[in-house]
Amino acid sequence: MAFVPMIPHHESPPSPRTRELADLLGKVVEEYEKYHPAITGREVRSALRLAERSSHAAAAGGRTMALVGGALGAVVAGTFIWVANRGGSWEGGAPVALVAAIIAVLAVGLIVRRARGD
Repeated sequence: MAFVPMIPHHESPPSPRTRELADLLGKVVEEYEKYHPAITGREVRSALRLAERSSHAAAAGGRTMALVGGALGAVVAGTFIWVANRGGSWEGGAPVALVAAIIAVLAVGLIVRRARGD
């Protein structure tokens, strides 16, 4: 039997500002539900996502993610073009491939970290 060690993911407790904002949003949702009792949880989640778009902090994160995605695409495309120009040969291209792989790994790490909210 194989044993695969796993490190459990521990989320850090929310900051006081996060708790305060969550309380305010919760009060707004409760007030809205009083006057519109037919609203569904799906509609509330969708409204919160739409409201997030108006946040300057959230918008900055989206632009960063778009830039990282664009840079990652440019690195991958550049690597393929470089290989194609060499007739499909990787000979002597290990350093270029290594740099491209490092940049790709860093970009994916940044995307994952941003998606988790770190």
